[in-house]
Amino acid sequence: MALLPALQEIDSLVKSSILDPLCRSLNRRVSTAMGKMHRGTYLQEPADDDGALVSSSFVQIYLTDQYDIIATKYLSQLPNEYAITVAYTVATFSIYSFVSNAALLRPLGETGRLRLTQDLADFEMVLESLVLKGGTTLSLSQIAGGKPYAELRAMRQLLFASVGLEDKTLSPAEVAKGLLRDAWAIRPSTLFHFLFSFAPTLLTSPHHFKRMDAGDYVGTLVKLDGSVDDGEASAWMTTMACCDAYQQRESVDGAITDGDRRIGAILMVLGPELLRRRRQ
Repeated sequence: MALLPALQEIDSLVKSSILDPLCRSLNRRVSTAMGKMHRGTYLQEPADDDGALVSSSFVQIYLTDQYDIIATKYLSQLPNEYAITVAYTVATFSIYSFVSNAALLRPLGETGRLRLTQDLADFEMVLESLVLKGGTTLSLSQIAGGKPYAELRAMRQLLFASVGLEDKTLSPAEVAKGLLRDAWAIRPSTLFHFLFSFAPTLLTSPHHFKRMDAGDYVGTLVKLDGSVDDGEASAWMTTMACCDAYQQRESVDGAITDGDRRIGAILMVLGPELLRRRRQ
């Protein structure tokens, strides 16, 4: 018992001096790889040299090796309790970052949604393996109170969910009311950004409005330690600014031929209520 304070001090020192910097470094690499999904990955089916369509997975091409390296080069070299900490932190960051990047994809047609759905399934398996290699007895669905995993699953459902836009007779308030009836296990920013994929091109995406790469913008939502709460208010402020700018452009150029022009108004109804619920 006399050694307990000293052992706690050592653990604290290891975490602040070794584990935290290591996690930030690993997550920065993962973030860079995830940012590549905005290079047209989901715009069309890839083709080989002969022009034939081929099946490919963004996760298999850009992420699987990253997590294999993390497991073999880092987790295997750490004591079990420290390996678990690193695996949890990397997995939590990875889920939130992947979902935030995916929500910003635009345009996102049916083929892109199908490929993204498969990638989300592949991504779940890769992270499940990473957590297992970290030496824990917990599953991916149990880390961080289950919130990251719940958002990963919810994103897969959202891709093909009926969000009410099919009925053109519904007002923005009615569409928003329908969306609010569903208890989406996702951050408000994820739903905001996903709805942009249905909007007219005049409604500028948040990262373009901020003149940032999508990956850098996601970095304002998901910190390198895996925390996300600080980015939600900022994401809403940016969304409001995008909607305000859209309303001004729409008043000048009313001939909108693409997308659903209700999206801006829907976002303005959704935002305050979603943020209020998150604070509860």
